[in-house]
Amino acid sequence: MRNLSHFSAAARSRGLSLVELMVGMLISLICVLGMMSAFSIYEGRKRTVTSGSDAQQNGLYSLFELERQIRTAGSGLTQGFNYGLWGCSITAYGGNAKKLPSATAMPAAFAAWPSTTPVKMRAMPVLIAAGGSDAAGRAKPDTLAIVGGNPAVTVFKATVTGATGTSAITLDNSFGFAADDYVLATTSAGECSLAKVASASSSAAQLNLSAADTPPTGLSANGNVFDLGPRPALGLYGVDPAANALVAYDALGRDGAAPVTIADGIVQLKALYGIDSDGDDVVDSWVQPTGDWSIDKLSADQGAAAAAFAKIKAVRIAVVAQSLLPERAADYTGASTLTLFGDLAANLRYTVGVQPQYRYKVYDTVIPIRNAIITRHF
Repeated sequence: MRNLSHFSAAARSRGLSLVELMVGMLISLICVLGMMSAFSIYEGRKRTVTSGSDAQQNGLYSLFELERQIRTAGSGLTQGFNYGLWGCSITAYGGNAKKLPSATAMPAAFAAWPSTTPVKMRAMPVLIAAGGSDAAGRAKPDTLAIVGGNPAVTVFKATVTGATGTSAITLDNSFGFAADDYVLATTSAGECSLAKVASASSSAAQLNLSAADTPPTGLSANGNVFDLGPRPALGLYGVDPAANALVAYDALGRDGAAPVTIADGIVQLKALYGIDSDGDDVVDSWVQPTGDWSIDKLSADQGAAAAAFAKIKAVRIAVVAQSLLPERAADYTGASTLTLFGDLAANLRYTVGVQPQYRYKVYDTVIPIRNAIITRHF
């Protein structure tokens, strides 16, 4: 008689058959494939959302910074509109080195700025240099030049009654000037000089100047002096196409010799002038910075610059932000171009090239140049 307990133990120790193992592996593989497919879809959506959020943050911050600079452009210059200041070519020194007019062209990110040397900057709140277009007719980024001050006390103007080279000047009134302030003074027709105050004496109506930050010729007697505060803006804003970034450059070199990155992922910057044709301080039309409103025309001389800017009351800018990560080829849905200022007439629009594997956000706003609006009162 067979031992039944022996056969039962053998059956229990036999394990799974090959067919059962293969069925189990197949089910596991199907589960893994399902999970990977879900994970891939999730990662794709996460990538899209993250890239879109990055572009949104970069675009909003760029717009905020440009708006902040443009709204305060012209501060410290406004009261000089009728006293030979606006439109003058600025001569500036820093650390005993000549900064303006510059003997070298501006950095490559500001290719739109006139490259003929010496490179000048004029005492104008905002100037736009058109970027032109590429071989395909697509617009290249513009360059913005912003000049303004941040004085603690608004100084209407002070007249130089006595000058002693680069060391000191005597004014008819030195109220409001302080140590480390920069002052902009008219010198001769169409010219002005930037100097830095080492110390100020209100009782003697005298400003002691920093020799290293004052032109060797000093400031002219009978010229008018205007206070720009301790950190005036004399800079350029543009897009670095190599880095896809909005960058700024200080013409005085206080931030170093290279442009400073403001925001990554910015691939385009375009701007229009808002023109007041009838003197009521209301924008009547928009114009591109070309033709009669080109940087060459507005910078030709002081008279042309001042006359033109008396009509410029606002700037409209468009910033294009690009996602930092490309989409998968299967997800490409974008077009190869974007149209900026699409609500305006066809001759005011710009067509810019984009890459369909990236996502883009366009930020468009109108910024009043507040310090230009009140010039009639001075």
